[in-house]
Amino acid sequence: MSDKMELSTVERRRVILEELEKNKQVKMTDLFGLFEVSKVTLRKDLQYLESRNLLIRSRGGAMLPVKVADDLSVKQRMVLNLEQKKAIAKSAASLIKEGDTIIIDSGTSLMQLACLLPKMQNLTVITNALDIALKLSEYNHLKIIVPGGVFRQNSSSLVGTLAADNFRMFRADKYFVSADGITEEGVFTSNLEEGQLAKMILSNAKENILLVDSSKFNRMGIINYSSLEKFNIVITDKNIPREYQKLLSNLDIKVIISDRE
Repeated sequence: MSDKMELSTVERRRVILEELEKNKQVKMTDLFGLFEVSKVTLRKDLQYLESRNLLIRSRGGAMLPVKVADDLSVKQRMVLNLEQKKAIAKSAASLIKEGDTIIIDSGTSLMQLACLLPKMQNLTVITNALDIALKLSEYNHLKIIVPGGVFRQNSSSLVGTLAADNFRMFRADKYFVSADGITEEGVFTSNLEEGQLAKMILSNAKENILLVDSSKFNRMGIINYSSLEKFNIVITDKNIPREYQKLLSNLDIKVIISDRE
């Protein structure tokens, strides 16, 4: 006789959340061994719970949502919502034209964008993210500018007064940036220096483009670095809350929905 549990959908999702509370993360293989349902059904459960910001899907399972105030390292952020980030980056890359001068902020979504630029023949990229600059250095024909600053290990970026002073000299066609949280009050990050730098750069680009997966909506952070009105385009996934899609539309901000393939 099978030891798997036969539960209603509501009860099964409650058990999944209980397992998350106990272990901080769950694996699909463990859940499949626990319930008398298919893997397709379990994926739908995780999708549903993620859409309610109750968990974050990762490779092979799920984990508890990260508090916005938590200042995670690049390696820790890399596994969060990776497929959504790749799809969002693909939509962002489609906005870049030959001859553009662009600014790319630090972050894992923006690293995914950097990975999509090798085909560009005439592009100037300004970035304070050393990991992104190193990735871009693999491609021919790109002009890469790295303003100086104080190295911040968690984000592999250059920040501080020196970085801000250097960035004031540059103007760009497009600024690609991410966030740790978005509410009606504005756009948030978890680090003061990165927030101050982003706030300044927003005034130096013709178009400001925000790359965020849907888990970032209805979440606050330590630093509110911008109002929503500063952005021309928001690129996210299909689970963006309807009220935010309406809010952004009312502010004349273009919303691009990028679904995973």
